[in-house]
Amino acid sequence: MRRALGGLIALVGLSACATIDTPQPLPDLGPVVVVDPNNPRTSGPVVIARPQLEPPAAPPIPAPPPAPTEPPPERVVEAPDLFANLPFWDSSDLGPALSAFRRGCEAMLKADSAQALNPELPQYGSYGDWQPACLDAQFASDPKRFFETRFAPLSLATETESEGLLTGYYEPEVDVRIRPDAVYSEAILAKPKSKAVQNHPRAQIGPRSARVIAYGKPIDVFFLQIQGSGRLRYSDGRILRAAYAGNNGKPYRSIGRVLIERGELTKDRSSKRDIEAWMAEAGPVKSRALMNENPRYIFFTEQKIRPGEGPRGAMRVPLTPMASIAVDPRAHPYGTLVWMNTKLPTRARDYRGVDSGLLVVAQDTGSAIRGSLRGDLFFGSGAEAGARAGVMKHPVRWTVLVPKHLAPDTVRIAMATP
Repeated sequence: MRRALGGLIALVGLSACATIDTPQPLPDLGPVVVVDPNNPRTSGPVVIARPQLEPPAAPPIPAPPPAPTEPPPERVVEAPDLFANLPFWDSSDLGPALSAFRRGCEAMLKADSAQALNPELPQYGSYGDWQPACLDAQFASDPKRFFETRFAPLSLATETESEGLLTGYYEPEVDVRIRPDAVYSEAILAKPKSKAVQNHPRAQIGPRSARVIAYGKPIDVFFLQIQGSGRLRYSDGRILRAAYAGNNGKPYRSIGRVLIERGELTKDRSSKRDIEAWMAEAGPVKSRALMNENPRYIFFTEQKIRPGEGPRGAMRVPLTPMASIAVDPRAHPYGTLVWMNTKLPTRARDYRGVDSGLLVVAQDTGSAIRGSLRGDLFFGSGAEAGARAGVMKHPVRWTVLVPKHLAPDTVRIAMATP
């Protein structure tokens, strides 16, 4: 989901998932591999990742695009690890990750087995390297045993950092009306037929610009656009999904950062709830002027919602709450597994969070998700998910899981030792 791309988030570095933004072409640098055989526990392949865009309709996950325009991710050191060394691994619920992995396998099993997940990231191997695990996953009843049997963990760190940043996003539910009134006054628009109209800045886009899907409260529609998709709840009881359909090509600017720069919010108190409180006090005129500080505008299309199915991410499979993550696809191919040690909020305004570990699948991306240690966790749909996603902004340690035969020999030997 698209869905744009630091999480919502203390809205300072607000992310939009893939449903919000399509990554732009990035530089093409050849991989550099360096191995220190004398110190396998702390040094491993040093890889410069190369670019990959959001996948087209076919094949399920495309080859990387040409034409570089911005620097690649930082170099990453992969160090062999053991499942026994992963904090919270033994006590974690791995069921959601297995469900998410199965959904990703629907795409991976359709791919040519000889095709690389990303030719510029050879350490992740080919689809043929992952397809046996995908077949096993369909019948696995014990998630922990499945992952430990099929995969080997590799802890990640850049040459300068051992931790990255994890934020959160969600799928909001928005009350809407077919016709506008004093409360439901902001149009949710389909993609304009005219390219020139589509490229207008936010302040110039309105109900006359394109077909109106529905009307919502201005603040709700604004944050719907930030998340990149959402559920529209009509007064007659109908619920449809507003899925990302395109944007106006303008740069994203965080209105949370605008308020911080003005001294009206602080860096530690700039979540969605804090911005909503500011708008409620400021009134509609000042609120609209603030929203227009972000020139980017998102267009939507309506979709029916299947029971229990989340929005589709950049991998084009439904996202799984607390098990799908948006990544930089230049560094991590879609469908791959990551164990994350971080803090997770338990409720609204829980800015501190609790120490946690969780297994996730790379299934989405976004414009603010850049770098090998940067991620955006999908919290699910609705107000409760939004309350927790809105305060998710914590350091995170990354451990990728790869099929055992792709891991360095030191990992396989260590795992085989009683």
